[in-house]
Amino acid sequence: MEVSNNIFYKCASKKTPELDGQKIFKILAKVEAEHASVWKKILKLENVKYPKYDKCASEYKPNLEESHSREDRAIKFYGQAAAEAKNERVKEIFQAFVEVETDHLHLSEARLK
Repeated sequence: MEVSNNIFYKCASKKTPELDGQKIFKILAKVEAEHASVWKKILKLENVKYPKYDKCASEYKPNLEESHSREDRAIKFYGQAAAEAKNERVKEIFQAFVEVETDHLHLSEARLK
């Protein structure tokens, strides 16, 4: 999910004509890459593959809508994972990700109004 979101945001930062969108999507891509890095460490993976992706929109609003959908999905996933986690540290990580993804959701909500 984090890799998928990262490559979407990289694409959106390049294709969105508005400077505000370019900046926000670039920052979100960086944060999602950091999340992927956390999972890489936790799962003891040697590397993470970032495939090419160019299916994002060329307009700001559709990319914001896609961002909103992706963040909503992440919040639900991490919330469910936190609720089911048996290990307290893992539960904390999932809860922290819920908070960060909720902040991301608010970024798109504020701009979609």
